[in-house]
Amino acid sequence: MSKKNIKISYDKESRVLSIALGKDKSVDSDVQGNVVLDYDKRGRVVRIDLYNFSFGAFKENRKTLQKFVQRAGAIYAG
Repeated sequence: MSKKNIKISYDKESRVLSIALGKDKSVDSDVQGNVVLDYDKRGRVVRIDLYNFSFGAFKENRKTLQKFVQRAGAIYAG
């Protein structure tokens, strides 16, 4: 997976932070609290959604989140 396939977005109105780890389709999801993990047919995480995520928290933690996504992308590609 190349770095350009990882996308982080934030919907301020619905307060949802989404991290897409490529373009693979989700076939299953796991929900715990305000976190939803979507999995592809191989069982790999393809999307992470964080609900009730404040814009302030997103702005303060953006660099940390980007590092997390980069590490997750390396694991995903392996």
